[in-house]
Amino acid sequence: MPYRYVGKLVLGGQPSVLLAKGDTVFPVTEGETLDGAYRVESVGETEITLMYLPLALEERIPVDSSLPVAASATRLDPAAAAGGGQAASTTAAPVRERGSAGGAKLASQSRPAQLLWEGPPQVKLGTRFEAVLRVTSDQPLQASPMQLRFDPAYLELVAVKPGKFLDSVDRNFSYRANPDGSIFVGASIQDPASASGAELLVLTFRTVKTAAAAELSIASLNLQGAAGQAVAFSQPAAFKIAISP
Repeated sequence: MPYRYVGKLVLGGQPSVLLAKGDTVFPVTEGETLDGAYRVESVGETEITLMYLPLALEERIPVDSSLPVAASATRLDPAAAAGGGQAASTTAAPVRERGSAGGAKLASQSRPAQLLWEGPPQVKLGTRFEAVLRVTSDQPLQASPMQLRFDPAYLELVAVKPGKFLDSVDRNFSYRANPDGSIFVGASIQDPASASGAELLVLTFRTVKTAAAAELSIASLNLQGAAGQAVAFSQPAAFKIAISP
């Protein structure tokens, strides 16, 4: 979920809800499709409901004026402002969180989340193996929609299942695998939690062709904390496995 709620805008006497993506702020209406991937299902007084089209997964953004907004999100998208009207730029005080010593520290100073692939370095042709994606994050995590990529010429996907970090009765998990080797995964839990080397995903593959190094990588990822806040992370290196005869 790359979007967050920032406020409301009045154009020509008509109110619109404002979302932000990166440093761009723009109004949205019901039925609109954002970036070709998210459809605005409903705009209510307490939440905005979006449908992530690739996975048919509903995501909800709380409508809360107290949610933090990045200071860089201060300009209105020119296309959204066409036709006149006024828009006020939005700024917010730095978000603070409790430090380990009991004091407060800036959330922006928290270490980026770390992701790491774990699995065998080499397997024989025709055998199955598991690749585990682990995550370490000081900030609580709630959702992790992502896209993975592998080469179907060397690997055949057998299964994708949630790791122990997502082992909760109040979880949402779904995935879709395409013939081109792309995997779309939607995963979220009800209560945000920090993680230390926790299993996020477990993927099972079968080898179908010998290779010096078949790869599995993260093509895109949006780690989200409480209330949909973006959590910074370090892009992990691709997982590589040798396939011997």
